[in-house]
Amino acid sequence: MKKTVLALLASATLLPTAPLRADEAQAEVPVLVAESIDQHGHQLPIPPIITAVIGMVAQESGLNLVIRPYPWRRAQMMAENGEGLLYGAAITPERLRVFNFSRPVYNANQWLVSSSRTPVKFRRWDDLRGRVISIGNGSKYGPEFERRREKLFKVEQNAVSMESRLKMLDAHHVDAVLVDSFRNATQLGISLNCLFPGKDKWVVASKPVGFEPLLIAVPKSAPLGDVLPALNKALDRLNKTGAIQKAVDARSIAPPC
Repeated sequence: MKKTVLALLASATLLPTAPLRADEAQAEVPVLVAESIDQHGHQLPIPPIITAVIGMVAQESGLNLVIRPYPWRRAQMMAENGEGLLYGAAITPERLRVFNFSRPVYNANQWLVSSSRTPVKFRRWDDLRGRVISIGNGSKYGPEFERRREKLFKVEQNAVSMESRLKMLDAHHVDAVLVDSFRNATQLGISLNCLFPGKDKWVVASKPVGFEPLLIAVPKSAPLGDVLPALNKALDRLNKTGAIQKAVDARSIAPPC
């Protein structure tokens, strides 16, 4: 899968660069992110890793990047209409028709979380045969996952928050929850058990279902399509200095309970 993703990414980012005009640097550039909500439907603060990364990219690029959280499906529709950049969108053939994609921001694994009473062990795809996997509403993953969804396994995407998804797992309505995270399996398990304690302990499969670079989708249409060269140059410099990875490492430590 990694080779497929990197090949798509290479084709998506080979664009000519151009200097950023002064009006582009000053105009507000919305960065649409998936909102996080609690069990009551109240919006939670934007995750610190997102504010840290977008802040660094804004400073390095000179772009006036402004984070706007929305339900993920709405964020995707808005980005397709040219109303903002889409943070954390996976490359799909459908999206390549309307978006160009940035250089990788950082790497993220896709982990299966299950209950210690009925753990889901993932070594090969056939281990998921007949399972029901909870995913984020409107989420897309790598080509190997997408090719097997609703065929080898079922997906459930009606839950609106991580808390509600884990409650479905606690109630055995689903077999596992798929979580995108920059954390490793141990760090993610500690974090989830701290933030969302359930009847049983959450366990994270030792092997990820997939691995993909986190990307920013940029509408091909003007005026937002013109910001991609400045965005990519900033990401190249930040990754070369290791600044983004340092921010990721600093936030990978599980929060104290």
